[in-house]
Amino acid sequence: MKTERNRYRIAILVAFGVLMLVLTLMVTNLFAQLRNLSVADNENMQWTISQLDTEFANLHARLSEELLAKRRNPVEVQLRVDIALSRLSILNSGRAAELFAGSESAAERLARANAYARQVVEISDRPGPLTDAQIEDLLSLTKNIRPDVRQISVIGLGRGADAAQQRRADFSRQLIRTAGIAIALLVLMGGLLAVLDRLLERAARRDSALLASSRQLASTVAASLDAIVTADGSGKITGFNAAAEEVFGWRRDEILGQTIEETFLPPTVFGAEKDKMSRFLDVETSRFVDVGRIELSARRKTGEEFPVELNITTAEDHAGTKFIAYIRDISERKINERKLIEARDRAERTDKAKSQFLAVMSHEMRTPLNGILGVLDLLKTTALTSRQQRYAKIATASSEILLEHINEALDITRIETGALHLTPQDFDLGELVANLVDVLEPLAREKSLQLSLNIEDGMRGCFHGDNNRIRQILTNLIGNAIKFTDEGHITLSVTGIHGPVLSSLRFDVADTGAGIAPEHQEQVFEDFVALAHGDERQSRGDGLGLSISRKIARQMGGDISLESARGQGSTFSLTVPLQRRAAIAGRGTEASDTGILPTCDVLIVEDNAINRSVLADMLTAKGHRVAEAVNGLDGLEKAAMQRFDIIFMDISMPVMDGIQATRELRLSTGPNAHTHIVGLTAHGREEYRDAAKDAGMNRFYNKPIRLESLEGIVADLTASGMELRAANAPKDVIQELMDSLGAEALAGVGARFFDELAAFAAAARMGQYEGKPEALAEAAHKIKGAASMLGQTALFEPLEVLEAEARAGDVKELERRIAEIEALGATCQEAFEHALKGQDAMAS
Repeated sequence: MKTERNRYRIAILVAFGVLMLVLTLMVTNLFAQLRNLSVADNENMQWTISQLDTEFANLHARLSEELLAKRRNPVEVQLRVDIALSRLSILNSGRAAELFAGSESAAERLARANAYARQVVEISDRPGPLTDAQIEDLLSLTKNIRPDVRQISVIGLGRGADAAQQRRADFSRQLIRTAGIAIALLVLMGGLLAVLDRLLERAARRDSALLASSRQLASTVAASLDAIVTADGSGKITGFNAAAEEVFGWRRDEILGQTIEETFLPPTVFGAEKDKMSRFLDVETSRFVDVGRIELSARRKTGEEFPVELNITTAEDHAGTKFIAYIRDISERKINERKLIEARDRAERTDKAKSQFLAVMSHEMRTPLNGILGVLDLLKTTALTSRQQRYAKIATASSEILLEHINEALDITRIETGALHLTPQDFDLGELVANLVDVLEPLAREKSLQLSLNIEDGMRGCFHGDNNRIRQILTNLIGNAIKFTDEGHITLSVTGIHGPVLSSLRFDVADTGAGIAPEHQEQVFEDFVALAHGDERQSRGDGLGLSISRKIARQMGGDISLESARGQGSTFSLTVPLQRRAAIAGRGTEASDTGILPTCDVLIVEDNAINRSVLADMLTAKGHRVAEAVNGLDGLEKAAMQRFDIIFMDISMPVMDGIQATRELRLSTGPNAHTHIVGLTAHGREEYRDAAKDAGMNRFYNKPIRLESLEGIVADLTASGMELRAANAPKDVIQELMDSLGAEALAGVGARFFDELAAFAAAARMGQYEGKPEALAEAAHKIKGAASMLGQTALFEPLEVLEAEARAGDVKELERRIAEIEALGATCQEAFEHALKGQDAMAS
């Protein structure tokens, strides 16, 4: 504002100075022209020129009279000569000479006149009186020169008149120019006056606005809830509002003139360096000025220190730098923050304790369940009446339901604590969903529901991801759809979009159930929420399945959504990003590390006596020789004394845990350094999977380990493992299928499967798949899925190897593979029929 006013003042002064200079120049020029037009000077010049001819006429007359006069008057003659010559001399200098400049005629005549003058002077200056001859000469010369003199007078008078006329014209133009400039100056002065008036008016408005703004600012400062303190460049306080009085306890009249250092900022803010106040307020280097809001300690009048939020800004005026400090007392906020932090910490500790409790309880419940399910599996192998078989079946089913709840609770704990780890691997998506539908189709058929699969051709490929978690989610979604649909059909649709790197896969599970009302659709994904029976959906036990599924999907980078309407069914959609992979290479059976015989020497390292006893009974019932150890150190000692074919190693044990024991065993040079070690834990796999693998465990299982799983492990590690596994087909699978289909229907399905297996083998032998590896792979895949559904796991691996070789175009071992499959098929069919008859006999 001040700079702008100075600019206006300078501009006005310069304008007035220019006007005065122009006016001075104009007046000076006007006076000069007035002098040129001086009347006396012009008239004298004109009179002198006009008298030239007269004087020469008078001289001519005087000379004529002198010749005729009897009495001579030489004085009179000399006077006339002098007068004539003086008039002539005037024409040769001064303003008269300027009149004739540039005129050749006037110059010639003046030259003759000047020659006349010299001749006359020469005659008249001779000593003695003039003689008649001299007078006659003078008269003759005068008579001859008179025409030139007369013409000179005419030229001079003409030129003088022209010059006077020119001067009058110049003076007239100058007067007009002066009048115009005067008018322009008057207009300019009027404009300047108008500008000055507007500037004054604007200044008045600004003054008014500044006054109003100042009053508003003063009112705002006074009414501000924050303390506002102003200080000069030296730190002396010049302003202190009411809020500052309330915050610091100083009255305004008490603190004005004191420094910030002496009043409300404690010494800890400044430090111990010299010139601490100047350093604090140094705009260039200060950590506090013009840096935004900062938190530090302030001091009340009583000396009490308290936390504040401070913002110091600067302003410049004619007196120099001013400092404005905005200060907010944040004591209450800090107290509330501390309370919130303490509450958060308590909640986190509570949540952590809850998660730890769930994990511990899951482990502690798995341990007795291991004994319960193991004993029940052993009980089923004994001769039981139909009632006892039914009781065992009910106990097993109840234990499995309890195990499912424990697994879900453990998954919740893993998700909340961030301990849920994904285990991505390459897998065949088409095979995954086909096998899943094959396994769940009997459950749907039991309720007269149709379960179908629709998969886009572009999705029938290999992908990289956690296929086990995808299977878990889809099993939950399809299982719910079967459970909550009374009639109609259920469809699993697989679609997707292939991007440059990732593919976005979408799995839609659609049912024709009663549907879910919009207001309840998000509730089904919450923990421990199950809609009551009769309110669109049936109740669902613990209400964790969908919640866990959505959380797992989101951890994989996907999500689960729901579209439903009352009476129109529901569609649950799983979307998940996966990496595409090339076809999976052929996978053969896992080779044994040692030449293991059908009956094995087994070491069980387990601290729980019940679990150790049940596992030992399972193995000894199959003819295996069992040794027991109560902890890892005991296991190492027994492993050092005897070679074992298999070691079952518990993870969590006193003295030495299974991870450490396995690591020590692998580093040793004893007889069991390369023995196959199977890890067992009542915790979840994710917690110990990597540690177990790094320690050297070959396999890893969650407790409780079932009899069929135990048989499968042993079968995989024995030379005649295929026959052993076929002879002991999973009875629970057969029982489930019998419960779903009935004995007669299951027998028909089994007969149809083995007929198709025989037809497939015959077609391969007859060369129907020659040159058609893809057709061979598809046929093997179809048979493999059916074998998995019927629990014929012995056929699964050779069929999988055949499928992989066919897809790779390597069928040189086709004849041997078919012979192996036929031999296994015969063994499996015999074992299946035997198991079916046994189940049927127990049911009767």
